[in-house]
Amino acid sequence: MAEAESEAWRVVVRGRTPDAASADPESGDVTPVAGPAAKIPLKPPHPRHNLNSIRPKHPPKDKNTIVLPGTDVSGDLADISTGRATWQPESNTYEVNGRSYKVESSGTVFPVSGPGLVNLNRYEYRALQQLIGADGNVSAAREALRRDPNVGDSEVTMALEVFRHHKSYRGEP
Repeated sequence: MAEAESEAWRVVVRGRTPDAASADPESGDVTPVAGPAAKIPLKPPHPRHNLNSIRPKHPPKDKNTIVLPGTDVSGDLADISTGRATWQPESNTYEVNGRSYKVESSGTVFPVSGPGLVNLNRYEYRALQQLIGADGNVSAAREALRRDPNVGDSEVTMALEVFRHHKSYRGEP
């Protein structure tokens, strides 16, 4: 099993050639890799998407998709690179294991939606950054967020729901 995972990761890192295909070991069927993964090596999402890698200085985007701990993004990338994902050309997304991913022209993959992924707006992400920056001190983070006119109770509530999965979460006082 470890050998198969290692080979899958090598495929993700090296990428695929235009004639790339994967064989289904049970049926022997060959599935061509569709979309950008057929032509360029895939790169993992930027750390700003990984909940436990978010830093207070990462600039928030209008839309931010957060990967919760335990979500197997590297396995999803391996599945995409070996043809075990569904390419949706109308939306330029790959669908695999119930999750959707897009690929930038550089080959960098970013999560869109699905189990283990949470979508936050700019202000919810900013509140999450404050919670992370307070190193688990929810009271201190809430106090600091009171000074931001763009971050209200609903943004803090959403950020707190996500923060509960962060490695520094210690509970609420």
